[in-house]
Amino acid sequence: MSETTTAAVMPSLDSSILVDVRVACNVDETDDGFDLKLIPLINTQMMMAHQFGVGSEGFRISGLQETWRDWLGSGGENLMAIQTWLGYSVLLLFDPPDNATVLKSYQDQIQKMEWMLCNKSCLNGYVKDYVPSKVAFYDRFYERIAEATADED
Repeated sequence: MSETTTAAVMPSLDSSILVDVRVACNVDETDDGFDLKLIPLINTQMMMAHQFGVGSEGFRISGLQETWRDWLGSGGENLMAIQTWLGYSVLLLFDPPDNATVLKSYQDQIQKMEWMLCNKSCLNGYVKDYVPSKVAFYDRFYERIAEATADED
């Protein structure tokens, strides 16, 4: 297996956030022509991720030099999910698919990853004042649990 293929498969805390998101958005990793559009989208999504317990508060990228380690610290146990979530989230803002089925698939995966990452953050105590009702996806999830529980009574 070549180094390029291995790097694409194996996430690294030391890789550039911008380069990884470029690749997720189907932009050549050396093409900086879309950076002025991608960087604000990345920073906005990173701000959102911090609200469910991922990354450093106020962290922003400005170019190629910022790495996943800079944003996440040395942990990185959820690195693949976080990279996928950020890539998909930025892709849907940058260049959403025309096909409704593909779009729905991306949206579903994003929601599942948000739920997983938020739950893990809550269980680890990173998000102390988390209120599930603030997020529509979590509302539906907790409503289904409440309905299932009510049926058992």
